[in-house]
Amino acid sequence: MIRPATFGDIPGIVAVLQDGHRRSHYALTGCMIDERETKRLLVQAIQRHGSKNLGGTWAVVAETNGRVTGVLVGTLSRLYGIYDRLMASDLFWLAAEDVDPADPIRLMKSMIEWAEAAPDCIEMKCGTSAVIRADPKEAGRALERLGLKHYGEIYRMEFNR
Repeated sequence: MIRPATFGDIPGIVAVLQDGHRRSHYALTGCMIDERETKRLLVQAIQRHGSKNLGGTWAVVAETNGRVTGVLVGTLSRLYGIYDRLMASDLFWLAAEDVDPADPIRLMKSMIEWAEAAPDCIEMKCGTSAVIRADPKEAGRALERLGLKHYGEIYRMEFNR
């Protein structure tokens, strides 16, 4: 079941994020999730959920048998930070390994519907990486099935710290 996130969901969302962290390459770097900052960000996202203006957020969870098994947090910001129109993008789109296989798509579909309803939003951008799935191209194909188009590339460089 997909539904708006509530303050009571925050521990479950953090657990999903921690699980995703353990499966990611970041787990090998010594980089840890700052739970205090994560909770602050989630409170803010839940408070702004559904707003269709600058700074608006979309905070939804997938729930299975009363447990949070997926999360999507999206935001509305100025297009490239400088335009007079908005773009929607995802901060988190992550699911537990035991999520209902259809729920990640349902999470993203709900964000698309929210972004399309925002009058000043002219595009939506979402990325895929190995943090989302072991095979980011699989997540990309799911986005394409929802109507998103491949747009550019992401490159990264790790620093040994």
